[in-house]
Amino acid sequence: MKMKIEKIRDIEFFNRESETEEIVNVLKFNPRLITFIYGPINSGKTSLIMNLIENLPEDYVVFYINLRGKFISNYNDFVESLFEINREHKKNKNTISEFTKEFLAGAGKYYGIPLPENLLNVVFKDNEPKNVFEYIITVMEEVKRNKRQPILVIDELQVIGDLKIDDYLIYKIFNFFIRLTKELHLCHVFALSSDSLFIEKVYIEAMLEGRSKYLFVDDFDEATAKRFLKKYKFSDEEITLSLKYVGGKPGHLIEAVEAKVIGKNIKEAILNILNTRKGEIQTTLSRVKQLGDKVIIGDGTHKVDYDLLSGTLNKFRERLYINTMEADEITKTYLVKKNLLFVDPVNDIIKPQSKIDLLAIREILGELNAAD
Repeated sequence: MKMKIEKIRDIEFFNRESETEEIVNVLKFNPRLITFIYGPINSGKTSLIMNLIENLPEDYVVFYINLRGKFISNYNDFVESLFEINREHKKNKNTISEFTKEFLAGAGKYYGIPLPENLLNVVFKDNEPKNVFEYIITVMEEVKRNKRQPILVIDELQVIGDLKIDDYLIYKIFNFFIRLTKELHLCHVFALSSDSLFIEKVYIEAMLEGRSKYLFVDDFDEATAKRFLKKYKFSDEEITLSLKYVGGKPGHLIEAVEAKVIGKNIKEAILNILNTRKGEIQTTLSRVKQLGDKVIIGDGTHKVDYDLLSGTLNKFRERLYINTMEADEITKTYLVKKNLLFVDPVNDIIKPQSKIDLLAIREILGELNAAD
């Protein structure tokens, strides 16, 4: 007997009006700044930009490149991630102008920069970033000539943060973004990242002063989270319980919705999330205490101090966030890399990645102190 599986509808994109409005306001003007979209993991950054892309008018052409999950260890890997190779392009149309008109006749969203197969050798010649950048600029110029506005979106840009080619590739990328926006006013550039150490590094770069802006995409506030849960017919008791444990983290709220849809007990589902996270954090702390651990910062490797680690976490027993100067660099870097803490350099604060993380930290520290 075959099992019958009833398809459950996707959970809809929900309430990012203020962030969407801010991006739309950027698009109303000629390109002049790089926009970094950042926030804690699972706060909805990619969903925000994808929803916006789907609803843009046809006079915008979006090139969306997602580096998440891609193994990039050298320049060739990076270049391949940028392009969508077109092997069906008519070979008799050799100019970029003709090729651009051909692909613009299709959809307004592309997963990579379209590149005809006959230009592969030219673009990849000598492994030079300048060849790649010159081709992209030419394509963007052709898009503009066809009365369309190009937008370049790179998701999870931090993947290439430490990749070196003579110099750090990321600085070549920044210079290219500046040329597209500040200098040529040619293309809007949005860079997404959930890596707060990367955003912190970007934020303090002198070369981006006056050339970039930052859009923070945080978890839902309480009112928004309530409206979201009511949309899926949560009772007042279920809403109170959900907010108590998961707060406004979209990823965790979706888990709660999925549990309700399939008939699971909401409290049990949420406590399972909390206990799972507690176990992960306890394992991390125990390993540091018993075996020690190290973290790489720049070109150096540094030993993690357990007392400094637990001392930093203890600051969250009574507080939702701390100032960035209240944690030493080694501890901060280690806890961020472990996805426990999130650094917001623009607002100069450090906070747990989610309310679940905050509660897990508090429960673990309470248990440790009780044991002592």
